[in-house]
Amino acid sequence: MDRTNKVSSFLNEDIAYFLGLIIGRGTIIKSAELNKLVIDFPFKNLVAVSPIDSSKKFDTQIYLSNSLDKIVERIKRLGLDVSKFNDEDNKGVSLVIVWRNTDLIWQFLNYLLNGDFSDYHSFRIPKAIFQSDKEKQKEFLRGYFDVTGYVRASNAQFGKKDQQRIYLEVDHRNWFLVLDLYKLFEIIGVPIESIDFGHPNFRDPNFKKAPGFWAKEHQVKIFANQFLPIGSYLKHKQEVLVDLAKMNKAGLGDNSKEKKYRIREKAQNPEENSEKLPKFLRGKHFNHYSELLAVLEENDNIKAYE
Repeated sequence: MDRTNKVSSFLNEDIAYFLGLIIGRGTIIKSAELNKLVIDFPFKNLVAVSPIDSSKKFDTQIYLSNSLDKIVERIKRLGLDVSKFNDEDNKGVSLVIVWRNTDLIWQFLNYLLNGDFSDYHSFRIPKAIFQSDKEKQKEFLRGYFDVTGYVRASNAQFGKKDQQRIYLEVDHRNWFLVLDLYKLFEIIGVPIESIDFGHPNFRDPNFKKAPGFWAKEHQVKIFANQFLPIGSYLKHKQEVLVDLAKMNKAGLGDNSKEKKYRIREKAQNPEENSEKLPKFLRGKHFNHYSELLAVLEENDNIKAYE
């Protein structure tokens, strides 16, 4: 009997979205008295501004907090005890879910997360998401984007105004989650424009900066118009996303699978042997993100996407 198929059919869109939040920025804290799940919604700019209408400005803290009220109600419908807290440093908002006993939802999460009750540094996309229908997969990605996605005009490809992109962050330690995201976007038919890995061949290919500068979050980049069908439940993000998509030339990113990408030879970099890299990546040289994805797949012991 395939238990995973049963679980994927049990998933609804609320749970799929909730899982996206957890995988993106969730941290589980266990103690003898109670268990907590903290989901962080960080932001880098205090004000979000439309790229086509400078008068359209959003106080990020206020709009984020207001948007989260609906998300809190959605999580409460799952029977969970959830509260919202504003960051004292004005750098984000957090949701805190508390369990005073290991109820069915707690056990269900334990199953979906493969018993990995830790945090977003190591979470993987559950197999049940890969086996769900596309609407639930989009809900998962919407949740992931709401906690890790960034929308601003500075992310344009080659600085061109008609090639606006968004990006989703992945913690530097969680290399295999990048592969999971690539596979899931491939399933739903949303093309990834590029992946900026936290690797010396991508972040500092000519070794011009300090050692270890490259060891930052991975960035999965997608053209705004291609990401629009997924979108965001956070009003300020959705508004800017829509305007970025309007700036892009028609059909940008369409038929990307048929297009051959140019692979340029990158210079050898002494940081390719850095201890900040996983052992299976040390000593390897990459000219394109597809090459690194292939190595990740070779070393993936979970492969929930299969």
